[in-house]
Amino acid sequence: MSTEKPKRQLSVNFAINVAGAIAPIVIALVTVPILVRHIGDARYGVMSIVWVLLGYLGFLDLGLSRASTNALSRLPFSAKQERSEIVATSFILNMALASLGAILLYFAGNFLLLTVFTVPPELEAEIATALPFIACLLPLALISGFSIGILESRERFLLANALQIGGMIVGQIVPVLCAIFISPDLSVIIPAAALSRAASVVLATLIALYTEQGFRFDRFRFAKVRSLMNYGGWITLSSIILPVLNTLDQIVIGKTLGVSAVTYYSVPMNLVMRSQVFTSSLARTLFPRLSSLPRAEAIAISERAMMVSGILYAGLCASGIFLMRPFLDLWMGPPFTAIAGTVAVVLLMGSWPNALTFAPYTLLQGQGRPDMTAKIHVAQMVPYVLLLLVLTYQFGILGAAIAFLCRGYLDCSLLILFSQMPRRIFRELIPSAVLVVAAGVLQFFLAGSTVALFGAACVSMLIAIVLLRLQERAIFDETLSVAISTWKRRTSRGEAAPVTNPSTVGRTFPPAVTAPQTVENPGA
Repeated sequence: MSTEKPKRQLSVNFAINVAGAIAPIVIALVTVPILVRHIGDARYGVMSIVWVLLGYLGFLDLGLSRASTNALSRLPFSAKQERSEIVATSFILNMALASLGAILLYFAGNFLLLTVFTVPPELEAEIATALPFIACLLPLALISGFSIGILESRERFLLANALQIGGMIVGQIVPVLCAIFISPDLSVIIPAAALSRAASVVLATLIALYTEQGFRFDRFRFAKVRSLMNYGGWITLSSIILPVLNTLDQIVIGKTLGVSAVTYYSVPMNLVMRSQVFTSSLARTLFPRLSSLPRAEAIAISERAMMVSGILYAGLCASGIFLMRPFLDLWMGPPFTAIAGTVAVVLLMGSWPNALTFAPYTLLQGQGRPDMTAKIHVAQMVPYVLLLLVLTYQFGILGAAIAFLCRGYLDCSLLILFSQMPRRIFRELIPSAVLVVAAGVLQFFLAGSTVALFGAACVSMLIAIVLLRLQERAIFDETLSVAISTWKRRTSRGEAAPVTNPSTVGRTFPPAVTAPQTVENPGA
């Protein structure tokens, strides 16, 4: 592995990835209520099922994007010939797989949306018209993953996020504008989403290929196919199982309760998943680095990242639990909250262990054990399906949320055990888990008072800060020291505000995840 590549500090990349993850949330908070209001619950439920299908058929990537990112990140920039071979091989394979995926999605969408799910008869013609455009969404997703993977292998996170944010903004706003000014029909909304997405993907692909200046189509190599598939095969298995585990709840709800019920589950679920921006951004940042670190150093970094994230995210979850109902009242309206409020709280409780899986998951894949993550996902499949079916039939969408919570704790525990992270982390995470569970119980007693809920949310964050001080004192003290010194510099009379130094920014959170200074070349 080369040491010639200059790297931004992990903290800078982390901050960029967080900003890139938060920006689409702001857009979604504005556009989703407008879209639901203009197209109705049933149409939005159909669109939710379409996104589920896209997530599931993402396995057709065959792990190539992640395998390519891993392989490219281990190479120096000067190895243009070998980098070009990897890029050309991956690109051509992705194009072939994308074409196959479009065909599969067309027939799968036709069967599921028009035969399996309970869809209002008046929407059937709209769905039939939109199906070709639905089929085009999968190739766009695969090519987008390939392009962003190239940029991330060079740690060009700023450019990658700029492209993704731009595509997200266009993809969210264009369908809303079409719903308002043209028609709320799916035959208009989905083509608008597909065409706007296509424009952003083409731009991202051209830029990614331009960064690899030695790229040539004739450098496709069968030997590279084998090496990429050796790593990507297990990623593929996870890509088949994981979307099922993550979206089966919405499938079951759509089948048993109708597509309208999916809206009352998918909206809070999407909101809850958005709260994981910090842990998902940290995973995205860590993967290229953990891929090249010695195992002991990678475990140490992963442990600290998991502890700090676990404490701070527990505070965020607890605060969110208290504020969830008032927020849904303002965002979606009291009638929506009456149905989805408790579901949203349970989903947020389950989001805490679910989010923490990023550390052992990224550690295993970065250290060359994607087989272990795949095996863990396979092992969960049957128990989760049985639990989900029983609870959904018994308790409706609330039962599906409870099943999600149970799977989150099981998944997190198994990944920690098999990643060989220190067992003490279970004990150290107990206070954070108690904070989340206590908030879930207490919010029922405070539901009548918005002021009390807001106060409890503030107290929850203070408790998380105290836990960070008690359990990760070095990080807390260093963060506080940097914050105080920065404040003093900015308020010093006669001094101009200093230009932000990346190394200073990095010390505000990720000393917990900063790689040892002796390691220069890292390699999700």
